Amino acid sequence: MTEYRFRGEIPGSKSIFNRALIVKSYFPVLDLHGHADCDDVRFMREGLKDIRDRSRIDCGEGGTTFRFMALRASRVRGMHTLEATARLLQRPQQGLFDLLSQLGVQTQVKGRELFIVSEGWKRPRTPIKVNTSESSQYASALILNSWLLDFDLEFELVGDKVSESYFELTVKMLKELGMRFQVQGNRYVIPAGQRISKLEYRVESDLSSAFTVAAAGALSGGACLENFPQKSSQPDFVFLEIFKRMNIAWEFKEQNLCVHPSTTLRATDCDLFQSPDLFPVLAVLCSWAQGESKLYNAPHLAAKESNRIAKVADLLEKLGVSHEVLPDGMIIRGNPQQPLKKGVVFNPDQDHRMVMAATLVKLKGHDVTIEHPEAINKSFPEFWGMIGIKP
Repeated sequence: MTEYRFRGEIPGSKSIFNRALIVKSYFPVLDLHGHADCDDVRFMREGLKDIRDRSRIDCGEGGTTFRFMALRASRVRGMHTLEATARLLQRPQQGLFDLLSQLGVQTQVKGRELFIVSEGWKRPRTPIKVNTSESSQYASALILNSWLLDFDLEFELVGDKVSESYFELTVKMLKELGMRFQVQGNRYVIPAGQRISKLEYRVESDLSSAFTVAAAGALSGGACLENFPQKSSQPDFVFLEIFKRMNIAWEFKEQNLCVHPSTTLRATDCDLFQSPDLFPVLAVLCSWAQGESKLYNAPHLAAKESNRIAKVADLLEKLGVSHEVLPDGMIIRGNPQQPLKKGVVFNPDQDHRMVMAATLVKLKGHDVTIEHPEAINKSFPEFWGMIGIKP
């Protein structure tokens, strides 16, 4: 097993950065502090520069980039072409097209392109219905782009609230920047003429990435994450509570989170409805815990960059870890003394979080070759330097 110790700062949250970049596109005077060099943020930053009356914008593989950009481009009168990978366009997107239609925007998908014809948003005759049963990103995209409207924007969230915590993250951020909301149950009104009240905004560390580094520290020699937020609206902040249940000790020392290695991991049950991105790495942690863990209530894992339930099952199968696939997650029968496998080849199916999970398996001593490890660049290109082993 590779002895792992880490001390350093995790890059800025790509979720927050992409939201902040949308706001900055309306108010260029806004200064953003923090850094993020991952593909998702790079595509968002470059794409926003290309919006004009006839735009062609490459969204890469990022679902957030694609959905946020579609609403942003539709605010500008003209014809816009959004390019995306075939895999991205196969993911659920109907809620996005329905939302744009209600705003008087025409859309059509051909091959790897989404065509948007817009005269700017038209005031809907009735409150907009935003379907959140596929993703909360449609609702986030709508409110992120509701600055400077000449009419009150009224909308209602309908359906199951998948990843609702990410929508709440968006609302909190926009309130901090000066947006005013009127809320009654699932109904929202954003008054016309919204403007920012701040000229600076700091983007905190990405807690999905932080969880992977912290988990590596728990499995091996420890980790100290500098400038770690002691409170956060990011849904994956919950990993600290999960660590407590799993007997992973951690503490705050000034502005740093210090995670101590654990030799006796406890099994746990986790409802991942609001934090599904934890699933692949958490499954690896549970595979080394004593007892049976249940990760559940996240059926939307099947529609992520890969079918993460199936890919985690594939990885555990190759390692000989007993598990049971559920429609909304997995039961994992951990084994702290699991025999180390040789010559394992794993295909992460272009999914950055599956690369992270497979790398933690390597860290624990399994001989695993990860095909196309460059998928990590989608969210965490600094990963290899921080994890300290070659892909």
